[in-house]
Amino acid sequence: MNNRVYIKKIVIIICLTNIPAFLTLPLFFDHSLGWILGSIASLIRIIWLAHDVRNSIDFNINKSRLRAVKGYYFRFLFLLVYSVLIVLLIKPDIIFFGLGLLAGNFAIYLNQIIEAIRNSRIFRGKDAG
Repeated sequence: MNNRVYIKKIVIIICLTNIPAFLTLPLFFDHSLGWILGSIASLIRIIWLAHDVRNSIDFNINKSRLRAVKGYYFRFLFLLVYSVLIVLLIKPDIIFFGLGLLAGNFAIYLNQIIEAIRNSRIFRGKDAG
């Protein structure tokens, strides 16, 4: 599977996890807002990571390694500044904000589980023996 298709699947899963948060926004405002703001940061981080990977492929190994380290620290700095600003200014539920920050990781795990089930012998209808 190519990188763009994989990232597109992850982005779709992250966006789909925001649907229940938007639907419950009037009932659980702080929780839903925390999840939405956290998942937006996670979405930006995943897209930024894919962009950095795509751009560092053409360089030699030393330049790629340097770009990877710089990209990691810039993404980490962005996440730190974003999180501090959100927590200080908007004050969402911190637990749900943290879970929203993990939405990209959840989406990757969910995608892997779906692919494993889709490629399993039982799902394809072949007998196990």
